[in-house]
Amino acid sequence: MDIRNLKVHFPIKSGVILGRTVGHIKAVDDVSLHINAGETLGLVGESGSGKTTLGRAALRLVEPTGGQVIFDGEKLGDLSSQEMRQRRRELGFVFQDPYGSLNPRMTAGNMIGEPLKIHKLHNGSEDRRRQVGDLLETVGLTRSMADRYPHEFSGGQRQRVG
Repeated sequence: MDIRNLKVHFPIKSGVILGRTVGHIKAVDDVSLHINAGETLGLVGESGSGKTTLGRAALRLVEPTGGQVIFDGEKLGDLSSQEMRQRRRELGFVFQDPYGSLNPRMTAGNMIGEPLKIHKLHNGSEDRRRQVGDLLETVGLTRSMADRYPHEFSGGQRQRVG
C-alpha cells in the first residue's frame, strides 16, 4: 500500500445550523508512507494527532481532502463505493480503543461473523461458525471465545477481536 501526500481537513463552522466555514482543522496533513505486502505498521502519537483519521482515510471510511491511496496498483479514490467495499475485505486496521469499536450486546462470534454474512462469504451458519473459529485461532484465541462478550476479554484480546 502506498499513501501519497494524504490530507484530511475538517471544516470549522460558525453557528449551529447552516453555519459558514471559518477555517479548517488539519487532522492529517501531507502524510506519505509505503507498506509492503505482509508488513504491519504501527502508528504512535499522542491523542488527537491523527492516527485513527489516517487509518480511516486510507480505507475511505473518511474521504481524504487530498492525496492518494494506492493498493495493488489501484487508486482507491477512483473506486466506486461497491468496489471499495470489496477492497476493504483485504485491508484493515486495529482501533486504538478496541472496546469503543465493539458492540457490547454482541458476542465475538456474531461480530466476526457479521461481515462474512453481509458479504456472503460462507455456505450456511455452520460454515460461518467454522470460519469464525478459524479466525479466532489465527489471532491466538480459542474457538470457545466466540461465545464471549467484549467485557469478558482483556484489552489485548479485544484488539484481536475488533
